[in-house]
Amino acid sequence: MGATVAAQSTGTLRILCEPAGSCEYLLDGRHRKKDRELSLMEGPHRFVFWAPERRVLDTTLMVMPNALREARIQLRYSEEFIAYNRKLRRFQRDDRWLRYGTPVLAAGAGAWFGVSLWRTVDAQRAVDDLAEAYRTSASPAGIAELKRTDIPEANRELRQARTMAFVSGGALALSGAALWYVRSVRSKRQPPVFEDKERARFEGLAWMPAHEGHGAWMASLTLPLR
Repeated sequence: MGATVAAQSTGTLRILCEPAGSCEYLLDGRHRKKDRELSLMEGPHRFVFWAPERRVLDTTLMVMPNALREARIQLRYSEEFIAYNRKLRRFQRDDRWLRYGTPVLAAGAGAWFGVSLWRTVDAQRAVDDLAEAYRTSASPAGIAELKRTDIPEANRELRQARTMAFVSGGALALSGAALWYVRSVRSKRQPPVFEDKERARFEGLAWMPAHEGHGAWMASLTLPLR
């Protein structure tokens, strides 16, 4: 056995893992590392790779004696992160609508009510002016024209302006209530939380050596924090 061990050679393994800088791995089920270049005994070695938001990759890499070998590892996004990212984008889209859409509608309703109120005041002034002209006019033809055309038209425009002011005022009140409701809803909404189950799986594979050759498998529980 001693001759066999002595005959074994070492080799160098260079690990190029994406995403770079956050990739970790377990070597042969015992050693948790981040090193990018390792000197190992020749032969197969088990690697379990993981990075935040990525899937665990369990693979075997061969170390060649007296040689340098590069291993390129590409970790894919985990299914949990893909689902979380989809929920987060939907939450952000809805939040933008709640944050900006309702105030824009309220501002539009306010502008509509302001214009309608101005038209109502202007139409009332026109009716008052025509009524004054009717009282002070000394021309029979002018009085007849006022009664036949001008005063009925002015009254019609006043009714329309009052109706528009009433409708726009109701829209303004509704938009104000909607704005208050949306603000109360936004204050209670919570963004989705990402639970990295792949991390718990990876950390659960770690072997913690103890005295006299004994050890223990360490499982972990990841709690999401905001």
